Amino acid sequence: MARPKKRSKTKKILFAVEIIVLLVFIGGLYVYGQLMSRMDKTNTQKLDTEKIQVNEEVQDAINSEDSHLTGYTTYALFGIDSRSANMKFSGNQNSDTMIIASVNNDTKEVRLVSIYRDTLLNMGFSDKETYSKANAAYAYGEAEQAITMLNTNLDLNISDYATVNFNALTTIIDDLGGLDMDMSYAEIVHMNNYCVETAEETEKDYTPIELPEEPEDIEKIQYTYHLNGVQATSYCRIRYTASLDM
Repeated sequence: MARPKKRSKTKKILFAVEIIVLLVFIGGLYVYGQLMSRMDKTNTQKLDTEKIQVNEEVQDAINSEDSHLTGYTTYALFGIDSRSANMKFSGNQNSDTMIIASVNNDTKEVRLVSIYRDTLLNMGFSDKETYSKANAAYAYGEAEQAITMLNTNLDLNISDYATVNFNALTTIIDDLGGLDMDMSYAEIVHMNNYCVETAEETEKDYTPIELPEEPEDIEKIQYTYHLNGVQATSYCRIRYTASLDM
């Protein structure tokens, strides 16, 4: 009588293993589906490399065998203001956020440098010198012109980039589960105000932060909140307080 019991126990174990494998498989399909749905919302645009300029000295340094510039990959990250209100007037999209990301190909260390949008730089036109706020280059000639501006003013060799608008940024932050942010009383006020328009523009929800008792120093960083996509994007839009555009 012992053998049937053993077979019965074995069958139960095999059945349990099959259920676990099936659940893992279904879970994998779900994750794959989520990734594919995200990728469907990503637009891949091939750059016209002929429009991108690199300083001759930089190109010579890259071609040199002992160049210290090799071993790194550099990307340009742009955040554009594509609100419908702006598009009605000009159709141009300034890159109000510009970040240079340098990746060490061996160690995978990433370093980020932010270019302030109001920095006065040469736009990098091939036929004339035009100086304007750095964020205007994207409006003049989209990614190619903005990358050219960064390359020629800062001696870089960038050919890869990623661009997000308000909607993409809120989605990315929500997918990551939100962000913990240290804030001042003044920043909470401004963020709550910006959230109204950001939520309307992105068609996403948020809960306004209830203001604490107003402190004596409203610009002192002394509060921490967990922000969702709408709130974090709105925080990025603050131009006021002691840190200004930082």
